[in-house]
Amino acid sequence: MVDDEESAAGDEYVVCTNCGARIKATRERCLRCFEPLHRDHSELPVWRTLKISDQVGMAVGGIALIAIAGLVYVLWTTADRSIVDSTAMPVEKPNALVAPPAPQGAAPAKADAAAPPPANADAAPADDLESTRRSFEQKLKVDPNDPVALSGLGIALEGLGRFPDALASLKHAVEVAPGNATPRLNLARLEARMGQWDKAVVDYRVVARLTPGDPDVHYNLALALQQTRDDQAAIESFQTAIELAPREAVAHRGLAISLEKVGRAADAAREYERYLELAPDAPDIAAIRDRLQRLSRM
Repeated sequence: MVDDEESAAGDEYVVCTNCGARIKATRERCLRCFEPLHRDHSELPVWRTLKISDQVGMAVGGIALIAIAGLVYVLWTTADRSIVDSTAMPVEKPNALVAPPAPQGAAPAKADAAAPPPANADAAPADDLESTRRSFEQKLKVDPNDPVALSGLGIALEGLGRFPDALASLKHAVEVAPGNATPRLNLARLEARMGQWDKAVVDYRVVARLTPGDPDVHYNLALALQQTRDDQAAIESFQTAIELAPREAVAHRGLAISLEKVGRAADAAREYERYLELAPDAPDIAAIRDRLQRLSRM
């Protein structure tokens, strides 16, 4: 984290009004939830303009990058390596981080996982995570059922490599706030990172019901379904994501992968073509064209 003196001397920071993350003021979007940082608050619903305490804002800022890194890991471990070699993050999302190593004892990634994206930001130092952990634990002494503190603690513990403790904290957050999408999303992401794909699918489905208009949730659900080999269900989730965000190239690529696996060669070729149209500079162009040639001979 950055203290007041460092902030005054160097970069300026702002607090995201959507999720409370503390982000450099030069960034256009929040690293955690991707909401615009510099919009007129008069355009936002009242509940999204409420200020978070300075302590929570600074604490969440320290863990925002860890949360994004974990999300990228979910995306990284679910694409087809034989087809693609590019980031699984939606192409319009900035500042994707390299995925951290999987926790010890986690299920190995499938052979068709995509390579991790290049790093362009630094993860929070362990000292910052320890400070964040202590801050949330202090809040939980006052209110043991505070879902925000439980969820934040879970993310901090994950960053420190304490995965069972992180899982327990996130499950507790979900239990006390079953209608809150954020703790459930954090839980689904961690379950996916630990290779618990069946559980991740269950929780991503709940998040999708709570936030039906979020294309990224449907996309992540589809990726998890691919890992459980349920490509028919994955197709439906990819199609929903595309209906909500038609120009997300990776959703078309993911849909093409599942369509090909269920034997719908012509439909798969159409989605691969759409991916090439939307992402003409993607690093896996040659592999996709080879796949298209193979499909044309089927």
